[in-house]
Amino acid sequence: MIVIEHFGDILPGTKCSAVFFDTQKIRREKEFYTKLFSENGVHDLEILRAMVAANVPDDPYWLVSLKPADGAFGQEPRLHRVDDRTRKILADPA
Repeated sequence: MIVIEHFGDILPGTKCSAVFFDTQKIRREKEFYTKLFSENGVHDLEILRAMVAANVPDDPYWLVSLKPADGAFGQEPRLHRVDDRTRKILADPA
C-alpha cells in the first residue's frame, strides 16, 4: 500500500485499514468542523472557512490507519490521508 511504501518503517503484522472519503463524507466532515469551530468561538466567516479548509481536503481521499500488531495498551494508531487521484500522502493539518 502507498502509506507503507512511503514510510518504509512499518513492522510486519501491522494492522492496516482504510476508509474512503467521497464528496458526501467530505461535506459532512466540513459541517462537523464548522460546527466545532463555531461552538469554540470562531464567528468570522472568512476565518471559519480558512480553518475548515486547513483541516479538510476538498478532493476525495483515503484515511488510512496503521495499528501495531501487538496491540499494546496506549499505542495510538497512525492516521494518514492519501489523495485518491494522485495517490500521495497529504500533509497533516497544522
